[in-house]
Order: sequence, then C-alpha cells, then structure tokens
Amino acid sequence: MDRNSKEQALRLHECLDYIGLRAQATSVGLLQLCAELVAVGVLDDDAVDRIKDAIQHDITVSRPRKHGQMEFETVLRKRLDAVFPRVADPTIGIRVGTACDMKVAMGDVSPVTAPN
Repeated sequence: MDRNSKEQALRLHECLDYIGLRAQATSVGLLQLCAELVAVGVLDDDAVDRIKDAIQHDITVSRPRKHGQMEFETVLRKRLDAVFPRVADPTIGIRVGTACDMKVAMGDVSPVTAPN
C-alpha cells in the first residue's frame, strides 16, 4: 500500500472508530448491500474488489504488529474474497476458516501450538 493510500485509510479508520461504526451489524449490512447490488447488476467484480481493498487497507493500518505482515494480508484477502459476492455468485457467507487460523496468520499463535 502506498503512503497516500495508507494515510487515507488511517484517517477513515479513525473517523469510523470515533463514530462507532465498527460493529458486526454494519459489516453484515455492507455484505448484504453488496450482494443485492451485484445481483441486480449495479456493482461489478471490479467495484466489489475496490470495496474489499478499502476494508483491507483499514484493517492493515489498524493492526499493531508488523511481523508476518505479508502472510496476514494474504489470509485477510482470501477471507474477504470468500465473504463478498461475485457476479458469478452473488451470495454471501461462505466459510472462511477458524478464528485460530486467523490468529496464526496474525502471529498471535504459532502453527505448532495452535489448537486444532
């Protein structure tokens, strides 16, 4: 992510955090809105990718640790790709793995010590 994109994502993150729009309900609403707009042809895959990019940038700038950053970003993107709709399949809610898988990707737990 370039410096300008990172600064914009950080400002937006701080603004949303300030007004309290970090709830899962907001995320569910966004996913449903995207699915509805994809289903009627208002959003294409490129538009959904830009939405996922914005989410990924915000999560990346709010993450305190920097070790394992590339692995974290790769796993995060796979999970975003799984839950957002595509033109070929405008459904949402596909399985994305366990919370433990994400903890391993974030470096909170090593793969060897992670519970199954």
